[in-house]
Amino acid sequence: MALGHPAGGANVTSLLRYHLRAGNIKRVSREVFAAVPAHLTADRMVIDRFAAASRLRPDGVLGFHSGLELHGIAYSEFNEVQLISAGRTERVELSFGACRFVTPPKTLAATGKADYLTTTMDRQGVTVRVTAVERTIVDVLHRPELAGGAEEVLKSLDLVRYLDPAKVADYVELLDNSSLASVCGWWLEKRQRALGVTDDVLLRLRARLPRSKHYALGAEPGHAVLVQPWRVLLPTQAVDASFEGV
Repeated sequence: MALGHPAGGANVTSLLRYHLRAGNIKRVSREVFAAVPAHLTADRMVIDRFAAASRLRPDGVLGFHSGLELHGIAYSEFNEVQLISAGRTERVELSFGACRFVTPPKTLAATGKADYLTTTMDRQGVTVRVTAVERTIVDVLHRPELAGGAEEVLKSLDLVRYLDPAKVADYVELLDNSSLASVCGWWLEKRQRALGVTDDVLLRLRARLPRSKHYALGAEPGHAVLVQPWRVLLPTQAVDASFEGV
């Protein structure tokens, strides 16, 4: 529906053009418009980029670095929004900035659980969907390139003050990814006391470790530290002395 009329009709296009010229609405994308408050003009209206991006696709869920920002645990602010959607993967430039569309993990899509561990927030009166803290953490550890790289991810995760560790383990188990079990287990053990991580959660993740060591967080041969017992090779700067492998 658009302005009380079925979408796609000629009368809708005519109405949109009229309200655009009148300054009553502002274009966000080809099919998304924002209402301009009576006390503002369209050129002075600042559109919340998260609210705008959330409306670009019906199944859109904000995540990765956008998730970090919305939960208040991002080390830096980005001018790109990441939206998880089953549609085409692409990066587009819009009036509010760039938006990158990322497909959900195949396991979630295959099981109909693309909305697993998501929550809602209010942005300028618009309800937006965003990955929960626990899913956001796992996602950025899995794909740090979508959150500014390993350094940005680790500095952001140092700001985490609350989460449910069991939900992290639940998500890793659902994804059935042994590499994720390694890096998430390492991170939870590193923050065990601060975040109240129980030994049971760590044991759940250890039970899913890969058979051999592997690289994570952008680590490269010759510039990595092996962390035991997690069988993961991490960038040297990411590893505290107390967690260096033997």
